[in-house]
Amino acid sequence: EGPAVSIQNFDMEAYNAALESGYSDFEASLTLGGDDRSLIKTDVRTNKYHIKPVPIESTSVFRGSCTGNPPTQRGYDAAMELFAKLEGLEGKDLCSAVQAVYDDHRSRLSALLNLPEGTEVVLCPSGSDAEYIPIAIARALKGDDVHITNGITQLSEIGAGSAPAAVGKYFSTHVPLVGRLSGEREVLSGFENLGGITVSARDNEGNVVDAA
Repeated sequence: EGPAVSIQNFDMEAYNAALESGYSDFEASLTLGGDDRSLIKTDVRTNKYHIKPVPIESTSVFRGSCTGNPPTQRGYDAAMELFAKLEGLEGKDLCSAVQAVYDDHRSRLSALLNLPEGTEVVLCPSGSDAEYIPIAIARALKGDDVHITNGITQLSEIGAGSAPAAVGKYFSTHVPLVGRLSGEREVLSGFENLGGITVSARDNEGNVVDAA
């Protein structure tokens, strides 16, 4: 019996690793569409953040980060319900259904934050990925021929991928819609001619650094 939803070739590595680790078709699908942080390591049956695509035990201590949070039972059930609605959809029908989910998320976030009408809400999978947004905006405003310099502060206290992402580089061995990167790919298409600086806010012992 094949997967309940169509699996793209670039997602097969992640999908097969999850199945090999003993997870269900649905649980394997929860690991797709991301980078190396979502991949299940077959020797330990978790991703690199020690998270499994199953609900955390009710007696366990919930520990997460901005990048990785173990599923709660409520979140797991909600994802399964959505998975069932998307099952069998393809092409434009699938795109429309997923777009409706994102539109709903943006609308609810906007209402919760009481944002002014017309404010755009940009969804990002992690802080490192979010670094692409300002340089994408700058590139759109200034064109391809202008050199752009971007800066990162507090480098040791944010995501490890933030510095390369801030100058348009890949920060993972795997990326969405591509899968595993080939060795020669370093900069995202359209993000050439970028430079950057990093400013450390603290030294290795936690003392504040005067960056002036």
